[in-house]
Amino acid sequence: MLSKPPHSPPRLSRPGADSHVAFRRRGSCGEDGAAGSAAARLAGGPGGGRGGGPPSLDATEAALSSIRAAPAESSAPAPHEPLASAPWRHAFSTLVSHRAFVSDGFGEVVFKLEEHWEFAVGAFTMEDVARDVTLLPPQFVASGMRHQGGVYNQPFAAGFSFADVDTRMDSATVVMLNAGFLVPKLASISLAMLEATGLPIWLNVYLSKPGLATSTQLHTDAQDVVLVQCTGRKRWRVYRPPPPGKTPSLDPFARGKGTDHMEFVEEDLLIDTVMEPGQVLYIPAGYPHTTDTLLEPVEDEVASQPSVHLTVGVDSHIWSLSYAHLRQHALTRAGQPAALSDGAPVSALPSAAQRLFWEPPPPPHPS
Repeated sequence: MLSKPPHSPPRLSRPGADSHVAFRRRGSCGEDGAAGSAAARLAGGPGGGRGGGPPSLDATEAALSSIRAAPAESSAPAPHEPLASAPWRHAFSTLVSHRAFVSDGFGEVVFKLEEHWEFAVGAFTMEDVARDVTLLPPQFVASGMRHQGGVYNQPFAAGFSFADVDTRMDSATVVMLNAGFLVPKLASISLAMLEATGLPIWLNVYLSKPGLATSTQLHTDAQDVVLVQCTGRKRWRVYRPPPPGKTPSLDPFARGKGTDHMEFVEEDLLIDTVMEPGQVLYIPAGYPHTTDTLLEPVEDEVASQPSVHLTVGVDSHIWSLSYAHLRQHALTRAGQPAALSDGAPVSALPSAAQRLFWEPPPPPHPS
């Protein structure tokens, strides 16, 4: 079961400016956390951890990026053969049980692994999509569209075909939602992550042809995700979460969707990277990110391939597995308001406090 070491429960009242230190945590990327200056960190400036204090965010990211999770020997599956679960099971289990990930990474820090997962290269391709995409109901296959000033998912119509998917990919990214539940070749990946974390899991597949200036708009999600690139390339930019207190009425885990437009704040940029086949990126829930496939020309076999990547998400927020949800349900059952003691919503807390608040609680009987 994936859980952080026990810590004191978060406060239930909103602190004043002088008490923010009570909520600081290693690796936090809130406006008052250890990564308070993303611009300084990107420029090579100090990231905290002076003297005998906690390690800097640079040191934490380095420790996380250097995790060796892939098995020593692996090979890509043969085309149209069941996906071997052993390397995925080994990699996920090693990653999420690593001391650095448990104590400083999960829900806290964006990082890209230095190692390649060779078994993931070509693990799911457009040939697999052509065979399996119609296993999904049409509402589970969609692409983003702009409508009346907002951005929404546009599902396919009943009776759709792979040709329809290929045509829509000319102008947009297509997502196969919940593919890990419905596509046999991907089910073992979902099961491997489920067994590694002991938390609810889902798996989406994202399909993007080269040349898209915007593959997905800047937005946040409610899942902590491990992204695994299978074919092609895709550029990812991930940003520090905006202070939720500035927009307390908005869900910090669903920003940038519908008519809520997020603005780019370049000094909050945490990572700007192009994912290659076999590379792995971790993004905590609530971290704004955007993607594109409008890349510098590279003359190789990968350049002509559509980008196919797997997003394996941990659904603790969706299933209300957090201190915040426990508190809300307990207060509701007691007939009391779920607001803070001064009447403000929980989203008015400082970012670092919220990151503690939204953590999954430890299991009753740790394994």
